[in-house]
Amino acid sequence: MARLLRLSVGAAVVAMAGAQSIYQMAGLELKPEFRERASLGATAAVRGNASASDYYVFLQKFPLKGIVELFYHTEILVCPRSEFSPDDQGKLDGEIKGMTDFAEVDEAWWAAKTASCVELGYGGEDCSKECCGVGNQVMPLNKRQAVIMNADVSKKSLFIYGTGAFDGETAYHHTCDKKCWSNWAGTDYNVLKNNCNTFTSTVLFCVFGLSQKKPHLGISDTVTVSGKCPAGAFEVFV
Repeated sequence: MARLLRLSVGAAVVAMAGAQSIYQMAGLELKPEFRERASLGATAAVRGNASASDYYVFLQKFPLKGIVELFYHTEILVCPRSEFSPDDQGKLDGEIKGMTDFAEVDEAWWAAKTASCVELGYGGEDCSKECCGVGNQVMPLNKRQAVIMNADVSKKSLFIYGTGAFDGETAYHHTCDKKCWSNWAGTDYNVLKNNCNTFTSTVLFCVFGLSQKKPHLGISDTVTVSGKCPAGAFEVFV
């Protein structure tokens, strides 16, 4: 019995090490600057008088380096409407009005925009605390940045998904204060079943109430999420 127990424990350790080595070898772990994340501020609450269109919700997409473009990493950017000029707001609102699920934003346009946004992304990490695998940082819209090491940021593309009534820090808390589809610990990361794209689906659909369909991610995005975070969440209008 003791021998069987040792074998079982050994197999579990090897399996865990193997799973960790996969995301480590592929460069899918968080960058050092995103580890041991400190909250951007006190836990935010959804204000009762917030407009349903106070914040734009974007998805940024990157192919992985050194791999034929079959695998992709995505993240959420949440940007205050007030960070954009009236003309830019009109452009984004027009895209939202005319789109189905999402619309790609021209690179020539977003590359010139320095709007301050909250970046939310997920990667593998040797940690088991809830949301310790989630990177959360303020960045300008036009910055070519990702929370993981192996994203090819030179090939960033950007998509608008809609609007919401709360900021990126509040979205982080809605995703992380209680279980939201996953606990998003670093050790919860699974290359196919619980990856960065599962995370962005959760933020888009469960937190903001937007579409979780993605722009041509193929086998990188095979999970359909469900539910609302928090339970009985606010309505969000697109």
